[in-house]
Amino acid sequence: MTLDINRLLSIANAGQSRWELDNVVWNERTTDPETLVKFLTRIEQLESLTDISEHHASELAILKELANNMDQAECEALLATDDETAQSQFIEKIARRGALETLCNNKISMETMTLMCKLNPNDFILSAKRSQDIINAIRELVIQGETLSTDVAGA
Repeated sequence: MTLDINRLLSIANAGQSRWELDNVVWNERTTDPETLVKFLTRIEQLESLTDISEHHASELAILKELANNMDQAECEALLATDDETAQSQFIEKIARRGALETLCNNKISMETMTLMCKLNPNDFILSAKRSQDIINAIRELVIQGETLSTDVAGA
């Protein structure tokens, strides 16, 4: 029996899945204004294509579905970015970055620490605490995963 390569290639999904677009590529569209703007811009780019490929048409349909599940008022509030919102978004972003660096490199980079040190003392404490909370949550999930995987063959 010979492999029908043309048939396999014709049915292969060349694009990203709905799950990947929702949970990986555009995951922060509801919490990060930059990501939301890029998400909306991508929809506009796809809509402006005159000769749209099947792959792009599929992506556009998925992105429109994701967009239609979003709340207009929440999007407007996210994009309005008053000082308080901008402050909390920056603290969250720098805390996540610090947590990832700590987990991956066992230390915070000079660049991240320099940014954190520019914050006022209260914001520095908030970012450090949030970073530690993220680290603790990830470590706890790993421990839970290891506990669960002891019952799985081959894990």
